[in-house]
Amino acid sequence: MARTCPLVLMILGALACGCSLTAKKTPTPAAQLDGKQLSSLPVPPNERYYLMLFGSHNLIHQPKYSHTWATLVKSTCVPNAAEPVLEEHTISWLPVTKKIRPLSREVEPGANFGLHDTIQYVLDNKEKVVMWGPYEVSYPFSIRFLTQKAFLDSGAVGYQCNDVIGEAARYGNGCDCIHAISDMDPVYPRGRYPLALYGVPATSDLVRRFMHSPIFINPRMKHDWILCRLQLDQYPLRRRPYIGRADEYQPGATDGDLDGGRASGIPAAGKAPSTAAPR
Repeated sequence: MARTCPLVLMILGALACGCSLTAKKTPTPAAQLDGKQLSSLPVPPNERYYLMLFGSHNLIHQPKYSHTWATLVKSTCVPNAAEPVLEEHTISWLPVTKKIRPLSREVEPGANFGLHDTIQYVLDNKEKVVMWGPYEVSYPFSIRFLTQKAFLDSGAVGYQCNDVIGEAARYGNGCDCIHAISDMDPVYPRGRYPLALYGVPATSDLVRRFMHSPIFINPRMKHDWILCRLQLDQYPLRRRPYIGRADEYQPGATDGDLDGGRASGIPAAGKAPSTAAPR
């Protein structure tokens, strides 16, 4: 395929930065959930939750061959079972056709693809795949994530690669793969998740935003035992550690305790990444 013109990429980036301030966000109920109420909910017994974030793009970093997606894993300890039972829930928002059109100004039917389907899709496109995590996350965040996934799965919105212009920007009836995840954010608008970044850099920025929010339990620890259980060790995934500030989840933390002058928690103490056994 022909390489996307660098001038076109510059124009797309400028449009993304400038228009994201006025583009209409999708009306997801995930962003409307009350953080204080979520934080007061009792955690179901024997359950833990983990998050993995992925980014991909091809060798010359073309928008049509790039993607961002996230997977939530629910782990339930069952009496007398040797290992916990895992449930995998993925937000991987793509056009139904899997043909990304970066210059389109119209919303088209979208679909949420599974974890393994997504990895195979980007590998078939000869994209490199970078992964962050798995990190343990709070129960309130898991509810917000699953609410966002249900909203996308309902067919209430479609897909548009550059959703800060055109139909999606005017009506809020479509989103791209990045905003399919970040639209659940109840505090920050799309301007904090600029489309000037796409592929691996976009996911890296998403990881940073999440790390500045009180959602991770011991954010310096990666739970690598999950990879084998989900058969992710069969793929050529590139692991990338997060380096920077990480605000740890505290029971009772709310959506107001976020980045941008609102952080109230103390950053987690620096610990070397480690592999944690299931618990």
